[in-house]
Amino acid sequence: MDFRSDNTCPPAPEVLARLQNSLAVGESAYAEDEVTAATKARLSRIFEREVDYFPVFTGTAANALAIAQLAGSFGEVVCSESSHIFADECGAVEFHAQARLRPISGNMGKLVPESLPPLTDSGDVHRGRPTVLSLSQSTETGLAYRPEEIVSLTQKARAAGVRVHMDGTRFANALAFTGATPAELSWQAGVDVLCLGATKGGAIGAEAVIFFSPEDAREFRRMMKRSGHLGARMWFLSAQISAWLEDDFWLRSARHGNTMAALLDRLLRAKGIRPLYPVEANMVFVEMSAGQSVRLSEMGFLHYLAEQPDGRIAVRVVTSHATLETEVEALADAIRKCLATSARRPA
Repeated sequence: MDFRSDNTCPPAPEVLARLQNSLAVGESAYAEDEVTAATKARLSRIFEREVDYFPVFTGTAANALAIAQLAGSFGEVVCSESSHIFADECGAVEFHAQARLRPISGNMGKLVPESLPPLTDSGDVHRGRPTVLSLSQSTETGLAYRPEEIVSLTQKARAAGVRVHMDGTRFANALAFTGATPAELSWQAGVDVLCLGATKGGAIGAEAVIFFSPEDAREFRRMMKRSGHLGARMWFLSAQISAWLEDDFWLRSARHGNTMAALLDRLLRAKGIRPLYPVEANMVFVEMSAGQSVRLSEMGFLHYLAEQPDGRIAVRVVTSHATLETEVEALADAIRKCLATSARRPA
């Protein structure tokens, strides 16, 4: 059973079924097609304002290009030390934006106002100047920012003239947990650009870069072209995103993933096992040794083992639209056995 991530399961059948009609006919190339225009209109309705929307192939490209659009010359991008753009995207932001990432610690992987460095330009020519604040929603520790938490961060950014990027690869999971509207969790809270992830929610592979002010999106398609991310059949990506959004499937899919993670949390706590972080999205972290992790894999449960922001080692398991209750029950029992077996071994 594969709990490594929500991009290791098959695409959602609901998305695949809706793609058939869209893929039966051709469209104009390079994101100048009717499917992309219709998807933009749908996103504008969902976010309750006119947006500029661009489909891209990967989350890494979405984040890097969106930040490059906002960063400007000599920019520093303030982000969490556990953020995907810093820990897992191979310097893509630096490559595309020619900006420096400035990772900072927070509270269990979540940025808080008191953890932010000074955001105003010091005027020191020996140093970069903060130009972008990047937030992950949900965070790499599975926590979700509430609207008021985002506002507390973006107010500091805006006071200093710093723009705000949101890595929303699991934005839908945060919506499902908080009960907020897409607008409340993005532009109304001060976010300038959102990279909305569909791939981990059930699409084959498609991400949406959403600018909440058309002025911010000027020349973005040219940037996509120069970086090799303006493909011919961009409507294939827009068709996936549109299918993912249709009939609120994106939110239902996220709720299911969250529900499965919450079930695992309850089952583990019933066995006296406390996950490292509150379970708010679709990720659960359990402190384990490398040996215990190997044992769990040998029992047939794939996962990742990684050092956490506080230095502890934990397995991370991720649920998805495809996760079954029986799989979660089996995983909880396997984790209990791994921990109990280790505890009985002589020193």
